[in-house]
Amino acid sequence: MNQLHRKITIACLLLAAVFPVFGFLTPAWAFSREEEVETYLGTATKSQMEQEAKAAAEQDQVKVFWLAPVDENDRIIPGPNDGIPLDSVFYSSVDLRWQPLKETKVFLSSVHQVGAETGTVFISWNNGRGRLFPYTAEQYEEICSQVRLFRERYIRETMTDFEKEMQIVQYLAANVSYPYERYRTGTDTREDHCAYGALVRGEAVCEGYAEAFCWLADCCGLESRFLYGVYEKEMHDWNLVRLDGQWYHLDLTSDDTVERDGKKNGYGWGRLRNRYINRTDEEMLQDHQWQPFADIVCQEKRYGAEAVKEYLKRYPQPSS
Repeated sequence: MNQLHRKITIACLLLAAVFPVFGFLTPAWAFSREEEVETYLGTATKSQMEQEAKAAAEQDQVKVFWLAPVDENDRIIPGPNDGIPLDSVFYSSVDLRWQPLKETKVFLSSVHQVGAETGTVFISWNNGRGRLFPYTAEQYEEICSQVRLFRERYIRETMTDFEKEMQIVQYLAANVSYPYERYRTGTDTREDHCAYGALVRGEAVCEGYAEAFCWLADCCGLESRFLYGVYEKEMHDWNLVRLDGQWYHLDLTSDDTVERDGKKNGYGWGRLRNRYINRTDEEMLQDHQWQPFADIVCQEKRYGAEAVKEYLKRYPQPSS
């Protein structure tokens, strides 16, 4: 459902790799000076990368190029979770300068990597697409602050996975609206397509809803995925979430919709349609298309429509 998908690209020079632990990884900074980059890449290749990144910046696109260590077979050593390779020096359309990584933070479903020179944080989700979400240090802290507040106010350790998920759904439905006019006129911004728009500004298109859900799921200890696909013949994003070991589809944007078929519906907890919360592959295939993950199948119905219906009856209004 977002037109900006056509504008956003990223140069992925490696295959995705899942990093299975939590923690902090400090790169050795194998390459640290721009002169070294030119020595290894050659003047022509380095210049081409920089020009492509600058052209992307003018179009408000996200592109990242890197010089990274290789293995014994001369293949780039993959970065964790589809992110920037460790021990690399990279050049992005966001910062327009060569820099190494300062640190890499590994979470349940995401990897957060910090540029050593600029402090820009690049977040990669385990979505198989290679899309990085860049944030300034200030934006990143604003998001983290909202995530901490959400967890402190809404999440208790005694909650089940399903209850935690529904608290996230409740929070996003009550606090995020879809910038329909900007989307309709093609003036949607980069912030509309990320968690910053959803969690800080309170407005986001489907990509922003989906990334915001991943942020909140990570903070609750829920494993999630970020799906890119098609819904009603338009490019669209939604989530997969793991509850009690089983995977479900969650398309909150389509459930909390401002307008459908020309009819305005409004937003909020009380107006959820319960059509796309915790659905199976079979149910979603009725009007969604996507490239499945090789290791994920959604076929469990325990927390499907009936469970959601009962939850909405018990909690008709947002509560902390």
